[in-house]
Amino acid sequence: MVLWLTSLVLGLSVPAGADPKTDVIVLKNGDRITCEIVSLNRGKLRVKTDDMSTVDIEWDKIESLTAKGLFEIEDLAGDLYFGPLETVPDEGLQVAMATGIETVPLETVVRVQAIKSSFWKRLSGSISVGFAYTKSSDLTEFSTDASVKFTRPTFSAELKGSSFLQRQENVEDTTRNSVSLTYVRSFEGPHFGLGRVSADQNPALGYDLRAGLTGAWGRYLVRSKGNEIVGAAGLYVNREVPVDGEEVTNLEALFVLDWANFSYDFPNTDIEITSAFTLGLTDWGRYRMDLRGNLDRELFSDFHFIIQGFYSYDSRPPIEGGAATADYALSLALGYKF
Repeated sequence: MVLWLTSLVLGLSVPAGADPKTDVIVLKNGDRITCEIVSLNRGKLRVKTDDMSTVDIEWDKIESLTAKGLFEIEDLAGDLYFGPLETVPDEGLQVAMATGIETVPLETVVRVQAIKSSFWKRLSGSISVGFAYTKSSDLTEFSTDASVKFTRPTFSAELKGSSFLQRQENVEDTTRNSVSLTYVRSFEGPHFGLGRVSADQNPALGYDLRAGLTGAWGRYLVRSKGNEIVGAAGLYVNREVPVDGEEVTNLEALFVLDWANFSYDFPNTDIEITSAFTLGLTDWGRYRMDLRGNLDRELFSDFHFIIQGFYSYDSRPPIEGGAATADYALSLALGYKF
């Protein structure tokens, strides 16, 4: 599944054709850029220029902009606006909605997303690959992560997959695999609903398969220049297939907290830490923790150097006494975003 997703990402990363670059941005230093506005997220406006390169511009360095396409805009209060964009001096960003002109102060805009007319142009994604070899111990490690995201007004869907393989002579291979499909729906204010179908494999923690369904309600707790904190809570029902033993169905309470920190000047650097805690409801007393960290540093346009790590803990693994209660790893990778 992960190999199929990786192939899909590689295929989608090849441009099908260039859109005309008719959007105009004027920076506070007087520079004028003709481009195609793609999105604003975490304080960075992403645009495509005539040479097909991607450029990130710090939002508060923009003096004015004009874009005739259709965009989705979200402000700090979580209110949504749809329409073409144009800034007005001393007023803010004017959005030409079907119901009339709405003005949004530039400093309150937290997200902008271009709404493309075709299915393929609404897709974005990333892929990263890591490899390491130690000759003295004949140890080989390989990791890959891939994602594809489809965006529409008020909702998005994202398919993600990851795979890890560690191989050493005369030692059993170590593998970890995961795949998930996540649907996020925005609501009034800083709230959103989330649904996810997922499947994971980690024999080191005692299971060959954990497939489940998640439903959660989330909220943006902090959205400021340089920082974003998101919290969510919900229920997670899953079916576990242990390495040895009978299958079991679990119902768990899920709590998630995500913190992201980002810088703007080249090289762009993003740091994200996600913590998840599950409490067993049908298997009372069992709890699991999952901590994941990611440091993403831009090398040059669309290519990134990534340091990622995780720590997982299970207070009661599916195989009592036969599996570790914790697993962790740290890896280096090169990534590409489109």
